[in-house]
Amino acid sequence: MTFNKTKKMNNDSIHFKQIHLGFSILKSLLAFNVVISHCFRINTTKNRIILFICKRRRFHVPSFVILSFYFNHNTLISTDTKKKLNRFERLIIPYLGWPIITFIFSNIIKYFKKFSILCSFKILIFQLITGQGNLVFHFWYLFDLILTTFIFHLIIIIFRKRYLFILNLLLLFSYFIQYSKYSKKLYYYTNKLAGLARENEIMPFAITGFTLSSLKVLNICEKFKINSFLICLIIYNLLQDYEIFANLFGVAYSGIKLNAISICVIIIFSLFPLNNKSKNIIKILKYITNYSGGIFYLHQVIHFYFKYILLDIQRGTFIGVIMIYFISIFICILGTSIFKTTKAKNLFS
Repeated sequence: MTFNKTKKMNNDSIHFKQIHLGFSILKSLLAFNVVISHCFRINTTKNRIILFICKRRRFHVPSFVILSFYFNHNTLISTDTKKKLNRFERLIIPYLGWPIITFIFSNIIKYFKKFSILCSFKILIFQLITGQGNLVFHFWYLFDLILTTFIFHLIIIIFRKRYLFILNLLLLFSYFIQYSKYSKKLYYYTNKLAGLARENEIMPFAITGFTLSSLKVLNICEKFKINSFLICLIIYNLLQDYEIFANLFGVAYSGIKLNAISICVIIIFSLFPLNNKSKNIIKILKYITNYSGGIFYLHQVIHFYFKYILLDIQRGTFIGVIMIYFISIFICILGTSIFKTTKAKNLFS
């Protein structure tokens, strides 16, 4: 009995390592895809490999949201208030921090007349409240994560024994809005409030990640590794190449298609084989993964200011994307080292 229990624990440990390795690779690729989406112009290359990567980049946000709520499942259902507050802290610090830093930096530049940017304090506050604007950049994503996390907590507290059922009803309701005439109405009334407009798109991804963790779907897929891999690969290609459950009217992430594609991608990478001969590569990948959040926070800020102040960074080219990616990693490592004993480290990881 003890032997079987130990064996089961070892298997779980191996499974966790495999998932951790697969997700390390995936999160690094997702961070790179984010940089491509914001900083690359497709018409700057005819390279088929690069074009192939670029055309399949849009699952990065759905996958990030799914993974975020997958890994925070235990925190969300926990009764430990400190854990819950830490979760909000990790989201709120970069959401407030980078726009405020951008605000200060923009005004310094404006003072020296390098270029003018509309950046009054009132505008900054309005943009932070709505999750939209030139100072907030792409941080509508964090705005929605904060709002979604708050909604999750409310549902889990109110429906303590049936929260998973209620959450999935909310998922169905979100898709009902997206696939109905109400989608256009929602966007019409919130088109100046990007964070709110995208909440209905982000919610299904968050619920999907939470549900995958609740039902231990990845553990089940591990038991049927080959079948799971092949099925996900087939579904991914069907959805990618044929407009089944096509994207609908919305900001960017409407419809079931991107959710289904992201689930397939996550399952495929969770089944990534563990190879003890590649320990150094694994360590590097896991190290870079620690800064995938920081890359997301920093890349567009770097791209925006560097092209005006220091250098063009090969604007819009694939080489430029690579440069921005590694400059972001460097700043994240430096920032984490400087602020490692303070809460400011959340700005870089």
